[in-house]
Amino acid sequence: MKIFFVTSNKHKAEEVKKVMEKYSIEIEHIDYEYDEPQDVDINEVSLRAAKSLAEKLGKPVCVDDTGIFFEAYPNFPGLVSKFIFYTIGYEGIFRLLSGKSKKAYFKTAAGYCEPGKEPLIFEGFMHGSIIDDVRNPEADCMPYNRIFIPEGETRTLSSMTEQEKLSFLQRTKAFSKLAEFLVSGKK
Repeated sequence: MKIFFVTSNKHKAEEVKKVMEKYSIEIEHIDYEYDEPQDVDINEVSLRAAKSLAEKLGKPVCVDDTGIFFEAYPNFPGLVSKFIFYTIGYEGIFRLLSGKSKKAYFKTAAGYCEPGKEPLIFEGFMHGSIIDDVRNPEADCMPYNRIFIPEGETRTLSSMTEQEKLSFLQRTKAFSKLAEFLVSGKK
């Protein structure tokens, strides 16, 4: 079985390929940026994108919308996680959380759609906390991975091997649910 993963993020594409190959599902990465409205939640963004891209490309597609959420600020940064990081950086995030709860979680909404069908959503969560320093600044990873420690762990995601990290990731959980659906036909 082959499906098309649409993203402009190479890290996401690599992670999704590794998850799906365990289920003998081939992922073809389509490097493409699509509209991600900021006025809805993560699930809705993924549903809309999956439907639109499946119709546009005429192929079964999956998409991923992921955000980090700080306990101290309900529903934030969420959809604007990337924008917040590139606007205020690590120092701004540390100031934002100074004296507040450092608990946070990542949420991935994996959207899947076949042309002419309604889209489906598969969620995954990873809980943990934000630390007060940047670990492994030279690592080729997503920025929050350098300051996030998953529950039950003492290391940041950037300190882990790819295999170790995959066992924690919310993306692994969401795409494993999608893979199980594709293999069994049952959600």
